Amino acid sequence: MTSANVLDVLYVEDDPALRGILRAILEMSPQLRVAAAVGSSVEALAWAADNVVDVALLDLALGADDVTGVELGHRLREMQPRAGIVILSQHTVPDFVSRLPRDQQRGWSFIEKRADLRAIYLVDVLLATARGLNVIEPGAVEARTDAEVSVIERLTNRQRQVMALAATGVDGPAIAARLDLAAGTVRQELSKAYQVLVPDPEPGTHLRTSAVLVYLREARSSGSEAW
Repeated sequence: MTSANVLDVLYVEDDPALRGILRAILEMSPQLRVAAAVGSSVEALAWAADNVVDVALLDLALGADDVTGVELGHRLREMQPRAGIVILSQHTVPDFVSRLPRDQQRGWSFIEKRADLRAIYLVDVLLATARGLNVIEPGAVEARTDAEVSVIERLTNRQRQVMALAATGVDGPAIAARLDLAAGTVRQELSKAYQVLVPDPEPGTHLRTSAVLVYLREARSSGSEAW
């Protein structure tokens, strides 16, 4: 943050023309500073590695060869847990908020990309999200019942990576080495994944075995890749 009253914004949009227009609009606000405006997740993550992000404004569709804005948002939050994430998109996302890990739902917003989007409203959304609030426009998301949300979708990307390796029989230290993570981080991610995959274990349940079996079954039934 550049001062007590100004937020640093990371803006990611793969359309250079739109990126230039929206950056100019945002910079008209005395409450925001567009610290970086880039066109890909690679550029965004490289910048965020050396700079503080108060709030990130991310296009949902960043190109066929890039990750989605939601996936980028997760990676940014892993690097900077206090950063607010605002997804801007002309596409809907089913059950957006409930698909986020429960301990990370604060400070995520999802608004529609539309021609009549007012600058003052967008600024207000960025400010609110940076404070940890959520702004979810009804037209930007589609509700789903709990039965329609798979267990796999309730895991974070990192938890899916850890469980995919665990499912091959790899132990914790080896998982840590392969993913370049601390052993303690792997233990924490496994524990969180177990809570999602086996929420009500019976006494004496071997959590790792049970979680792996649920993970593999759900991955097969949903057509997801295990990795």
